[in-house]
Amino acid sequence: MTQDLVDIEMASASHAIVEQCMSVEADEEVLVITDPKTFGVGRSIATAASGLGANVVTSVMPLLESHGNEPPDVIAEGMATADVAFTCTTHAITHTRARLRAAREGTRTGVLRGVTEEMMIEGAMTVDFETLRRRTESLAALITDAEHARVTGNNGTDVEFSIRGCKSFSLDGYFHQEYGFATLPPGEAPTHPKEGTANGSIVVDVSMDNLGQLEDPIELTLEDGFVTETAGSAQSEELSEIFEAHGENARNLAEFAIGTNPKAKLIGNLAEDKKREGTVHFAVGDNESLGGTTKSDIHLDGVIRRPTVELDDTTVVEDGVLRRELLD
Repeated sequence: MTQDLVDIEMASASHAIVEQCMSVEADEEVLVITDPKTFGVGRSIATAASGLGANVVTSVMPLLESHGNEPPDVIAEGMATADVAFTCTTHAITHTRARLRAAREGTRTGVLRGVTEEMMIEGAMTVDFETLRRRTESLAALITDAEHARVTGNNGTDVEFSIRGCKSFSLDGYFHQEYGFATLPPGEAPTHPKEGTANGSIVVDVSMDNLGQLEDPIELTLEDGFVTETAGSAQSEELSEIFEAHGENARNLAEFAIGTNPKAKLIGNLAEDKKREGTVHFAVGDNESLGGTTKSDIHLDGVIRRPTVELDDTTVVEDGVLRRELLD
């Protein structure tokens, strides 16, 4: 497919994101942030915003080293002064002080971390957004109301933690004022485990940020909220090196989330993998953007394919199947 045809195919998704999900209006100042690997997606978003009469600036920044790294100061300043910012970047800048500052200044941020041109055309982006929104909001409410979570799996996962008082977010593709951002592709309900409460084992068996699609599962041993050991493959050694390079808080269990998008595919790209209905992903590192208090300069997600999730006394996911009857 030629680039012109790709641009045409992306146009529908970009228009929906800009107008339906982010409510961009004429004369608003829109900043589209991209990098050398994601420029095509950024260009499509910029074109859609321009078509609505917005004043659009596109900034191409250097590739960051990792998810959760702060963007350059000039990007952070632009995010804080724009009406709307789209982060079409290879590495997520969602869990950064720059994004939190932008939210405080009233910027509406649309997050398209790692989204490729192919993902704009098929898979998770083709979901019925309104149905997904209702389902994800219902799941987020269940998580928010729960006090305790246990995640198990036939891959060896068995971890428990408190979520008492930890609000869950409905990341359904739409902008929510209380969060300050929207994520695309849509489809997850995340929260943060209460600090210091997670104990057990998590076996990531699909993909992990900075490592990509996993050749073999990675087992994380947790004690009192922190990863104390990684095992399972050469990639687990890579993860240990990342922890060593980024300090103790990089080992913090930062996020617990359940995917809600039935159209999402497992493709080795966390932007889509973690949205697949019935999957769970955990993250290590910074949890400040999710309401926690632990700061780190990384935030790395890892996906589990077929988990069972118990919230208090209710099983909401069983062997990778989301119990929709609890939500619809």
